[in-house]
Amino acid sequence: MNINWPADLVRPGDLVVVAQGVGEPTPLLNQLLAACPRDVEIFVGLSHSDALIGSAPQRPLVSFGAMGPLGKLAATGHAEVIPCNFDDLPRLLPLRARSNLVLLMQVSPADSQGCHGLGMAMDYTYELISQARTVVAEVNAAMPTTSAPTLPASTFGAVIHTSRPLPIVPTPAVDEDHHGIARHILPLIPDGGTIQLGIGAVPSAIGKALTARRGLRVRSTLAGDWLLDLHRAGSLCEEPGSVIISEAAGSEELYEHIATSTAWVRPVAEVIGPAAAASIPRLFAVNSALQVDLTGQVNAEEIDSRYLGATGGQAEFLRAAQRSPGGASIVALAATANGGRTSRIVRQLQPPTVTTPRTSIDFVATEFGVVDLRGRTLRERADAMIAIAAPQHRSSLHEQNGQQR
Repeated sequence: MNINWPADLVRPGDLVVVAQGVGEPTPLLNQLLAACPRDVEIFVGLSHSDALIGSAPQRPLVSFGAMGPLGKLAATGHAEVIPCNFDDLPRLLPLRARSNLVLLMQVSPADSQGCHGLGMAMDYTYELISQARTVVAEVNAAMPTTSAPTLPASTFGAVIHTSRPLPIVPTPAVDEDHHGIARHILPLIPDGGTIQLGIGAVPSAIGKALTARRGLRVRSTLAGDWLLDLHRAGSLCEEPGSVIISEAAGSEELYEHIATSTAWVRPVAEVIGPAAAASIPRLFAVNSALQVDLTGQVNAEEIDSRYLGATGGQAEFLRAAQRSPGGASIVALAATANGGRTSRIVRQLQPPTVTTPRTSIDFVATEFGVVDLRGRTLRERADAMIAIAAPQHRSSLHEQNGQQR
């Protein structure tokens, strides 16, 4: 089924906001790109498809980051980045749309009450429904029914029906450096702790290491196959509500687990909003970085003026972990890039992009160790950070730091 986009749904000047990740309604996005007016602006968050490649130069594209296919588009000037926290998108996007907001979503088939579930992904589109002029849905017969909220059919101005598998998001290769980072983080997280990870090689390695723990709880906007590893190892608390996520991205087995287990799929505000965060004991938030400077400031967005990452939910999770009784905020990164030639522990962030301030960082871990920055002065922090830099870069960091004193 095709939709008559220009006549029925999308108008010149609209902002079309597309659900992200596994929830991306890719057939709808393809139709939109082929048929809608060229001055329609498109917002896509995290994408696992190549729908935007090729058509992007003719379309105004915006996102909150430059991950996946959006990285190439941002590098060539075909996508622009709105710097913002992930949970702030429902406030900011209507300001940009100025009442011309259209949503594209993917949902599961209707239940006995005529309502459609949101399956594996709860993102900004759910919280924007009341502010949208119209909502268009892909009803995917292969989208599993989960604990995610449901929407009545009357929510949608139009639908298309499909039956296609969810995208498989492979785990990146995990090497010895990633395992080394995980070994240093493991002692920080006790049995019964609540963890937040993401997707990627470092979270995967940490998940493997945490199979040694028992009674773990999960509070994470994004979960990968590490969640399945912890389940299979018997490391998770199995009580309802002990695993709360907004989105899963991984294997078919992961999606089946989310659909059949006691895991809850919930809106971002319920996962890490102010009210939710205040009630999470022993939260250990582990986030990645592109650089960390000698004072503990984190850059997770840009390198050499090229936008590669996103602000995402890092700042919220790390601060929430600090406020959690018995919890801690942790930043994990490899000590070097470019085959060891470039240190990712730096005297000053280059460019000076601060994703998370140094006041929100408790621990920093590389494959060379982990440092506790809590209660340390700037001088003490610098000495500690140099100690976990790659050995070949420590002398240079000492010299740079001495010149700046």
